[in-house]
Amino acid sequence: MIKRSVVNIFTGVCGSIVEENEDDIINTFQKAISCDVDYVELRADVIKDVTSARVSYIINKMKSISDIPIILTNRTKIEGGFFQGSEEERIKILSDNACFVEYTDVELSTESTLRQKVIDNANKTIISYHNFNETPSFEYLENIVIKAKNIGDIPKVAVKPQKLEDTFILLKLMMKYRDMIGISMDKIGAYTRVIGPIIGAPITYAAIDIQSAPGQLDIKTTDEIIRKLKY
Repeated sequence: MIKRSVVNIFTGVCGSIVEENEDDIINTFQKAISCDVDYVELRADVIKDVTSARVSYIINKMKSISDIPIILTNRTKIEGGFFQGSEEERIKILSDNACFVEYTDVELSTESTLRQKVIDNANKTIISYHNFNETPSFEYLENIVIKAKNIGDIPKVAVKPQKLEDTFILLKLMMKYRDMIGISMDKIGAYTRVIGPIIGAPITYAAIDIQSAPGQLDIKTTDEIIRKLKY
């Protein structure tokens, strides 16, 4: 197993793995290792014919290769994902595997009883909110963050800007709540992905090979910009 002997001068760059089959997932994981990321996100919703057992096998294989912390995600279509099974099946995959990973990402919109099953089994949680249509008001998003903080460990807010001014709403929110993940999507908001870690966000997401979200930068670019701006 590869252990990370060098600690980055900043923390929080997560490489997202969005591959359908096990071999491609492991190959992309090894690329992430070579990029010296701080986390990897395993997108279970992208895995073909996904089951709890398949996800467990992949996680165990990843753990045998490296100790990079894993964020497990299983997105619904409305939250930008691809999972096509029932909500009970989706949550079972998360809750069955939450104890094997460092962070489990579960959506705030998830029915509370199902969501709690994931939280109860998880080591730590990211409670996420995605809006692919607009950027709501500061007051609306602040309420989302407060709810997420009361439920789990790290709030995550990802929203779509219609204009540059919309990105300022998210930045204001991140300045007030330094321990949240904030993303303004698309090209307009791409800069928020590198500003976030500078003002205290614990994690920012970057592409290893394939973008997992609109406006996502690659790992190298994200790394270089944060280093230049923060130090």
